[in-house]
Amino acid sequence: KTSSSTFLPNSNLPIRGIGGVEVIPNKSRKNQRDIICDFIDKSLGEGIGLGWRSKHQNRKEYDVINGRIQDCKKRLFLKLEDIPNLPVRIYDSFVHKHYDSWELAEKVENKDEQFITIFEFSKDLFFSKILANELHRFGFNPQNKLSFERWDEIAVLLTEKIYLIAEKPHNEYEIVIFLNTPIIDEKAPITLLNTEGDSLFSIESVNDELLSKLYKITRNNQQLQWINTAIKCQLILSVNDTVEKYLEAYYLAAKIAESVVDCIRLVRDEDIGVIALEIFPTDDLTPHIEKTYEEDYQPSLAIFIPKRFYFKTEITQPLSSKDLNLIGRLLCGDFKDVKGLDTAIRRFRSSCERYLPDDPERLLDMAFAFEAIFLNDGDNKELSYRLALRAAKLLGRTLEERQEIFEVIKKLYDFRSKIAHGETLDTMKSKDANKLKQVLSRAPRILKNAIIEMILGNAPRGLTKTEEIGNWWRNLELGMDDITQVSNSKRETE
Repeated sequence: KTSSSTFLPNSNLPIRGIGGVEVIPNKSRKNQRDIICDFIDKSLGEGIGLGWRSKHQNRKEYDVINGRIQDCKKRLFLKLEDIPNLPVRIYDSFVHKHYDSWELAEKVENKDEQFITIFEFSKDLFFSKILANELHRFGFNPQNKLSFERWDEIAVLLTEKIYLIAEKPHNEYEIVIFLNTPIIDEKAPITLLNTEGDSLFSIESVNDELLSKLYKITRNNQQLQWINTAIKCQLILSVNDTVEKYLEAYYLAAKIAESVVDCIRLVRDEDIGVIALEIFPTDDLTPHIEKTYEEDYQPSLAIFIPKRFYFKTEITQPLSSKDLNLIGRLLCGDFKDVKGLDTAIRRFRSSCERYLPDDPERLLDMAFAFEAIFLNDGDNKELSYRLALRAAKLLGRTLEERQEIFEVIKKLYDFRSKIAHGETLDTMKSKDANKLKQVLSRAPRILKNAIIEMILGNAPRGLTKTEEIGNWWRNLELGMDDITQVSNSKRETE
């Protein structure tokens, strides 16, 4: 729900997390499919609140009709029990994945009391859901039920569907990573990465339907207020995979979240963070996966605590096609081909997730990240000078750019030492405080460009020996380039 909010020009969607936007969950709202499901549940009930019963209906006639319904229901459910694998699939789909397939098959054979109790309850829900899905697809309206003429057609389709469920080889899920930003000004999902015709990752603006799915699980209204963007990818698990394999899914999802969000942060400069992460079954007949880590997602493998749970949202430019292309290339890049790059990315991630953007202490992690990739030859002499020189030579395209990069990194090192020894913004001189703000504004982008260059561009790629890496950097430091040649020609002219 919005009031006097800023709307995106293309999609006409509001930006959550800024003034004028409020998220108010509508707990009573039901879609047509849920209404149909409720109608079926009541109609299959044991003589209470039948969906077609009127206030003035003859009690005897009602009992006769209800008896026929219950008889049909009993015969139908006996048939369901005889279909190979179906009892296991029905049980599985209405609880979290708690048992391996062979354990459930054993419980069916031994008529385990706990299994039978849940199975009896699940049969009603199972039939209601698959019937509701088909009725909804064919436009059934509970208010005009007597005019509906496609029952025979639905009976055939439903029979086929039941046998397909019994024989299905896989359970399909959708991993959804909820972000505060960047903004997507499109209603349809955008592909981030393709492989062999299949979309591995997509990014989209979060709509009310997706927020509702999250709300049903978390009931955290405050969480919904910050979410604008979702990253999605598919997860397919065999029905015969072990429970342990299913429980590893959230660990896998957390690693995916880290990788994708790292790449987005490298391309964009907003305060980007994961607000929630969920693995949703793609249909009602797939078991849920129990979470194996903290309820509110923050990357569980981050090496620093505490971790932030709030990320600031601003009105920024939506992702461009150029941004999306670069994110896709980074996702395909080799993060382990340059010595120290994995450490740099981990420290970069920590600087984003542990500190607010204006927190001076984030410079400590950033300094570690710079060192990991620019001082990976092991030489411990004149560290700050060599680091600043190498970064300037590698990243600067003009003499002015190189001078600016060199100065920013030298200042970063100066402030790193002061911060490490307890100095804060409050205790600094105003001149130093202003310089610190400049470094906090510029250094993150220099670090991001450095990591991008190490993944996609000019880097000591594939070198492992200290001497080889040192020679690579020495060649860069001493090598001739266009800037040097222009400077020499100017001297000759003078």
